[in-house]
Amino acid sequence: MDNTKYIALSRQMALWKQMDIVSNNMANMNTTGYKQDEAVFSSYIHQSDQKVAVQGMARKPLYFTQDFGSYSNFNEGMLVETGNTLDVAIKGDAFFAVQTPSGERYTRKGNFTLDADGMLVTTEGDPVLSENNEPFFFAPEEKQISIVENGEIYTENGLIGKMKLVQFEDNQKLLKVANTMFENTDGNNMIIGEDNIRVLQGKLEKSNVNSIEEMTKLVNLQRSYEYVQQMIDEEHDRLSNTINAFAQMV
Repeated sequence: MDNTKYIALSRQMALWKQMDIVSNNMANMNTTGYKQDEAVFSSYIHQSDQKVAVQGMARKPLYFTQDFGSYSNFNEGMLVETGNTLDVAIKGDAFFAVQTPSGERYTRKGNFTLDADGMLVTTEGDPVLSENNEPFFFAPEEKQISIVENGEIYTENGLIGKMKLVQFEDNQKLLKVANTMFENTDGNNMIIGEDNIRVLQGKLEKSNVNSIEEMTKLVNLQRSYEYVQQMIDEEHDRLSNTINAFAQMV
């Protein structure tokens, strides 16, 4: 396979990865607290050592497309009123802390509920943590649950505890381990309980995915993929015709 096909295939693989990311964004555009992902690519330059004796110049470098990675867009999504007592949204750059089987994780998906034991949990059943790293429990007779802006939770019997609201030095160092769950990484400092964060009861943060933008991206990606495939097919036909013509001359 010649360099033209290698370069085209590198671009095609990058487009395929980007289509996967955009498709996942679209699939989660109605997921509470979801943060849009974006693909990052760069040019990989390969300088051939081979020299060509054409006007005394070296062969030009080859530019491949390299899959550099992805990042999450942490812009705040639209807040919607639900009126549900255990629906909670964060106003500001922070996350709820929850305890999962894999360890402590962080999310902005605040549609919480009570399990059979009266524990405050996520829709996946993971306990929501307090600043004391303990779950919240409510007695069966406690019906009046109030969550104030600083994250404190009250019932008719008084203060239950305060939600663990965390901020990070660099959100881009967080590792997305599920569509709405993040894990912190080594060296990324975490701050707990800053005063510039507000908790809003009876509201939820929608996904920050713009469906029109993502649909436009997907259409453009599909067109680019088809264009690259057409180029590969044409290059294949060109090489086949060249080989056939040479064979007839021999």
